[in-house]
Amino acid sequence: MTILNVALIFGGRSAEHDVSTIVARSVYEALDRKRYNPILVGVSRDGRWWLHENTEEFPSQVDSPGVQIAFLPGGGGKALVHGRNEEGRVRHVDVVLPILEEGIVQGVLETAQVPFVGSRIPTPAISMDKEITKRILRDAGFPVARSLVLGARDEVKFQFAQQTLCSRSLFVKPSRLHSSIGVRKVTCEPEFQAAVDHAFSYGSKVLVEEHVQARELECAVLQDVDQPNKLLCSWPSEIIPKDIDAFFTYEAKMDNETGVIVKTKADVDEATADRTKALSCEAFAVIGCEGLARVDFFMRPNGELLINEVGTLPGLTPSSLFPRMMQESGIPYNVLVQRLLEYAIKRSEKSRAVR
Repeated sequence: MTILNVALIFGGRSAEHDVSTIVARSVYEALDRKRYNPILVGVSRDGRWWLHENTEEFPSQVDSPGVQIAFLPGGGGKALVHGRNEEGRVRHVDVVLPILEEGIVQGVLETAQVPFVGSRIPTPAISMDKEITKRILRDAGFPVARSLVLGARDEVKFQFAQQTLCSRSLFVKPSRLHSSIGVRKVTCEPEFQAAVDHAFSYGSKVLVEEHVQARELECAVLQDVDQPNKLLCSWPSEIIPKDIDAFFTYEAKMDNETGVIVKTKADVDEATADRTKALSCEAFAVIGCEGLARVDFFMRPNGELLINEVGTLPGLTPSSLFPRMMQESGIPYNVLVQRLLEYAIKRSEKSRAVR
């Protein structure tokens, strides 16, 4: 059996740098060494790509002593390696798992013509922006929460936002970040302005949303390796804050024992589960997802479902919800990773055949 070189690209310039590194470590430890040879590519906070070589365990830091790597445009997996004290040499990569919450690295990989896990451009860039995602979903007829978008020069008062969104309390979020980083719930003018300033510290666009009194459900969607039109969608999971006024914060996502109860299989009836699964698959198609996605919902007390987010590269640690929902659907973690890599390779082969 041929052993494939799998490049794990992790870290990055965004505020989700640490999350990315945690996920990469989990995938690295789960890879079947009889099938795959991991190549570790750490992206530092200043954007440089560092190759970690000759390591028997996952590195403690992203930066390397000085060996950088860059994929060659049109190289079909050829990557140029360059160190301070050596001439350039070439490494071959068979498939890439980009574990970066930036939405742009996929364009580099497409230009390099190397197989990679997840959706192709522009879908990752679209899903990274909450406001654009909601606009596409709304225009396609999907139910979403009411929201306002703020640019850097916009000045909005809390009372105006309350009236516009018909909500006493509001959520303020950076539009281009996930994992609940920079998100704050606000109930008064001082909190609102502080939350807006905080959100702008992460980017140039801020989303203000109504507070939806609802249950939080999520579905995992996985594309079939051999039949791309066939989607496997899990039974919904549920995230239950221990405090009725709390929400699923970044800290809680890093430690599932903090502030929330996570039910891999939500206590909902079959009809509700079927509606949630159907909406997940429809949203997967509308956003243009490939390979995998996680679709997050709010369910109001009357049963109405609102789509909150569509994540094209959900968390992939064994304790993350996506792998747990896949496990519940009969796909163990190591098999899930293998299926994602296989799908990436087969998709690339089909694309080359079309050319």
